[in-house]
Amino acid sequence: MSIFKNVLVGIDLLQITDQDSPKFSPPVEEAIRHGLWLAETASASITFFAAIAMPDAELNAIGVEEPRVASQLQRLGQRTLDRLVDSARKRGLAADAKLVSGEGWVEIIREVEHGGHDVVIVGTRNVGTVQRLLFGSTAMRLLHNCPCPVWVTRPEPRPFPHNILITSDFSPVSDITIKLGLAVGELSGSKVHLFHAVDYVVDRLYSTGLLHYNADEYHEHVKQEAVDKLREQLVRVAGGEPAIAVELNVVAGESVADSAILDFIQQNEIDLLVMGTIALGGLSGVVIGNTAERLVTHVPCSMLAVKPADFKSPITLPGAAGS
Repeated sequence: MSIFKNVLVGIDLLQITDQDSPKFSPPVEEAIRHGLWLAETASASITFFAAIAMPDAELNAIGVEEPRVASQLQRLGQRTLDRLVDSARKRGLAADAKLVSGEGWVEIIREVEHGGHDVVIVGTRNVGTVQRLLFGSTAMRLLHNCPCPVWVTRPEPRPFPHNILITSDFSPVSDITIKLGLAVGELSGSKVHLFHAVDYVVDRLYSTGLLHYNADEYHEHVKQEAVDKLREQLVRVAGGEPAIAVELNVVAGESVADSAILDFIQQNEIDLLVMGTIALGGLSGVVIGNTAERLVTHVPCSMLAVKPADFKSPITLPGAAGS
């Protein structure tokens, strides 16, 4: 049985390019396309979700009546979502839509908490000029605060992932990352790479002049240990040999893992990066932290970010304790 059962696709109504179709900007179209593909392939339900946040102060400043604009947006939004639902149902999918008032990323998280969605798929508004993806504020806030996995898509020539990169640092969250990446790989028939970046700690001692050793033997020993550990983790998470072929990749670069990951993505034409996030103690919510935090503003492919099992979102449902 697929682990994807209830897909939520975030729709940015401000990215509608044709009100009669409706057509959206490429990032939103990609999120819709991925959502439909995932729901169809995994036999999951799909919800199209949009939130309307009215810039009251700005509208008042230019003499526009906020209720009138809100009413027009409401009609446009509902009509747009209804068409998406109709299109999904024609494909035999269980589909519905929700339109609410509020800040988009906050309302998406509340919907996840309320509706039990197991993945959120969103596009991103900002695409860089140097073949890199710059995640917009909504996507970034979801990556930080949403309790379920967040799939941020970028426009691709293919309708589903063909080359998946799963990163592991052997932490508990990377177990979840591997499980999710394998699930997507099985659904899409993708080539799957499992990746770990090793750190040659002794090299730094050698640079101080305090140690003499055979660097090549040491490097080979560290890499082989990492390969063995990566294989053990893969088999353990998969409950035996995985149902699909997985290529193990161990490279140098723990201290600069983001560079190693970016190089691997470019060299292997990766179109989906699956990686875990880490919660930092003492903070409300999650700070993606370290490697992932740096990567999200540079990665040139779609990204599926996974939270630790014990992650608690700082966003609560109305009426809940602490809200």
